[in-house]
Amino acid sequence: MRQTKNIYSLYTLSRIFRYLFLGLLPLFFSACVVTRDCPIETLQPAKVVLPQQKQSILIYASSQLLSDAILSNEGTSGIPADSLIMNILQSLKSFWNQAPGFEEASISVLVTDDQVTPSTSHFDLVTRLDRLQIRNTYYGEQYYYQGWEAFIHVHYAAEWSTFDKTGKQLDEYTDRDLIVWPSGIRMSKAEAVLNLPRIYDTWWDTGIALARNYAKRIAPQWQTDIRNIYMLNKFPDLSEQAYTAMQNNGYNRAFNIWDDMLTACRKKGQKKIKSQIAYNMAVACEFENHLDEAITWVQKSINYSSNLTNTGYLLLLKDRQQQILLLDQQLNH
Repeated sequence: MRQTKNIYSLYTLSRIFRYLFLGLLPLFFSACVVTRDCPIETLQPAKVVLPQQKQSILIYASSQLLSDAILSNEGTSGIPADSLIMNILQSLKSFWNQAPGFEEASISVLVTDDQVTPSTSHFDLVTRLDRLQIRNTYYGEQYYYQGWEAFIHVHYAAEWSTFDKTGKQLDEYTDRDLIVWPSGIRMSKAEAVLNLPRIYDTWWDTGIALARNYAKRIAPQWQTDIRNIYMLNKFPDLSEQAYTAMQNNGYNRAFNIWDDMLTACRKKGQKKIKSQIAYNMAVACEFENHLDEAITWVQKSINYSSNLTNTGYLLLLKDRQQQILLLDQQLNH
């Protein structure tokens, strides 16, 4: 357990630097540097390491929650309390079932008066929705001379607990958030309010959102990230070919095109373009899941010409290596 905590601490620290650098990168791209986006799917580790045996899972809420959770605003939403809570539990089940490592798990959903723990049942894991509060307001405000914009604000607070087969509590988590639905700019305040979604829909979507938040905490989830690649003015046609190859999953072909460019740049004064080419080659390696090779190439990029782009990317790749260590634990590899 101590080793897991240390790995996670390094992982968290590297993510902080990653976001700091990547958030600043666009500010440092000059007008003469042309880049294009390449989306990449990355598997993010969960924040909680669950036990190896997790084939039978229960997600439940107590019947008392129906009477305690949201009675003050139940009439406002138009959603019966039991329907809203079942929406949350079923949404968590759906997100959990889609997570890598849980595709074959048997997941049950239940609202019951009984206090259920794995030690008193046949389940390997039990996740319980302990508390739920949802409240909403809306107001109109004149922000621009063009007209009015109205908002629906939905505040929610939810508490979750997860237990292993022995009844040991693995996780206790409180999730609070404010979700805002804007109307868009309208001619009048009345028109802006009229353009708002139904409270029913906002509450329903809020339930799905808080279920997704907890799914990300307890199970690995895929997310879409963006990588930038340089379009080299010195090699316009080859740059287009490499970019097209990347768009069509031809990562090895793109790598070879950039390798040919690097070979063609033999003059000592071309360090900047060599750095950009090596950076692109690192991206191609990452897309092929060759992270060690990607790190080698981004280090070459830094050696040619160091900047915030390639130094930030090096941190990002090392962050991904830490993610893989966590994922190996979570997926029992």
